[in-house]
Amino acid sequence: MNNITIRVFWFFLILFISSALFSQVKSLKEWEDPMVFNINKEKAHASFIPFNTISDAFSMEPDRTSFVMSLNGIWKFNWVNKPDDRPVDFYKTIFDDSDWGEIPVPGNWELNGYGTPIYVNNNLPFIKDFPKVPKDYNPVGSYRHNFFIPDEWDEKNVFIHFGAVRSAMYLWINGEFVGYSEGSKTPAEFNITEYISLGANSIAVEVYRWCDGSFMEDQDFWRLSGIDRDVYLFVSSDVRISDFFIKADLDNKYQNGQLTADIEIKKIKKTPKENYFANLILADKDGNVIINSLSDPLKFNRKNISDVHFEEIVENPAKWTAETPNLYTSIISLLNKDTIPVECMSAGTGFRKVEIT
Repeated sequence: MNNITIRVFWFFLILFISSALFSQVKSLKEWEDPMVFNINKEKAHASFIPFNTISDAFSMEPDRTSFVMSLNGIWKFNWVNKPDDRPVDFYKTIFDDSDWGEIPVPGNWELNGYGTPIYVNNNLPFIKDFPKVPKDYNPVGSYRHNFFIPDEWDEKNVFIHFGAVRSAMYLWINGEFVGYSEGSKTPAEFNITEYISLGANSIAVEVYRWCDGSFMEDQDFWRLSGIDRDVYLFVSSDVRISDFFIKADLDNKYQNGQLTADIEIKKIKKTPKENYFANLILADKDGNVIINSLSDPLKFNRKNISDVHFEEIVENPAKWTAETPNLYTSIISLLNKDTIPVECMSAGTGFRKVEIT
């Protein structure tokens, strides 16, 4: 067998194996497909909620904003032992859930009478057969809930935030499929603007106890399931703060503060060509403003993203240590052409330096 023949042989062998593996992967559901870990989910970003005004953002109190609506509370709930027994059409608006039970959201199934908590030290609670998880026992929880969109949210972009869902979830709004996510302790957000209407709306969520991501959870902890962190809606205009990173460092003498802020502003839709600005404020615990910086008019790239960078020096700030956890408040605002806030967000900020010398 000459070299050319050997190469042709290996080429077709690799092609055959790749095709077989691809065919196998495509036959899998999302919750056992290692190539899929989200559908239509928003990009991960820093934790924050939007506020109407700078003073409301400084308070950092969620009940001070009209841009956020909690969906926490009692939801209708159905639990089954395995995927084949789940109510397949439960997401439809005409589905009758009158004989279903109820469950608090956030909350774990196993702490509310559904299924069994499992404690495992350094092993998996099921037989290892990556990426497949058991089908004879992989509980599925089906959730249904109604919510109301107020008139003042008309023309706004509406997002839904799940703080954590263990371990894989599908989402429907008003009977329409929105998306999929897996990741037991990471947030999932979806833009649901095109699926909702003013007034009454319905939400349906299907949660799987185990998915292919569960193979990465070979750790020492209790295995619980369900929607186990806050669920809420939030709104934005067609231009919004989508992410940020704040670093509060110290100079080489550990005396003055070096504050940097990188902010991502995103256009959701094509909007009229008007100027927007980013504003960075740093205030102490008493509300005294230390820094108040305004950006140049924002310029957006082809992806409708504007990246803004601030660098500021803070003379002799109160330092953050474990014994003296001094915090300032950083307030980032998106301003319109009249420099009026469109939305604001805030974050606790401590000046410190960590290094190995």
